[in-house]
Amino acid sequence: MSDAEFVGESRNGAPVGDLSALIKGTQDKVATYLAHARTRQRRLLTQAIVGGALATALTASPALGGTTLSDWIDQTFGFSAPAWQILCAAAAICSVAATISTQMLKSNNLDERVAKAEAVKARLEILEIGRMTGNLTPEQAATEYSACLELASFI
Repeated sequence: MSDAEFVGESRNGAPVGDLSALIKGTQDKVATYLAHARTRQRRLLTQAIVGGALATALTASPALGGTTLSDWIDQTFGFSAPAWQILCAAAAICSVAATISTQMLKSNNLDERVAKAEAVKARLEILEIGRMTGNLTPEQAATEYSACLELASFI
């Protein structure tokens, strides 16, 4: 039985027998998901790192600079509160931003989802090569494609 002998339609309207079109469509969805997820992952990671580093620097500066730094900040910016309080408040805000970023990465399982999407992408590429070279029968290709769809269910 060749790929073209399958009958029916998929959810996107392509003939079920047109496995190549189904694989290509799924590859496109996975690629789009990966592009967005990797961007979000990088942003959250960068925000966590920068926020943590700024919190550390802002907290440590009054301790390291002492009254000289505090007096200079007070004179330069004219804060009504002591400079160390302003710096510690800013450090707290940066720390909260870093914590929220880290929790968003973990609570959304973003790392795990990106890894799964990359695995699905690789399996689809292998499936397409196996199908094109004839190493997989249409039934094997359809079974493997179904397994890929199950793995990609979060997308």
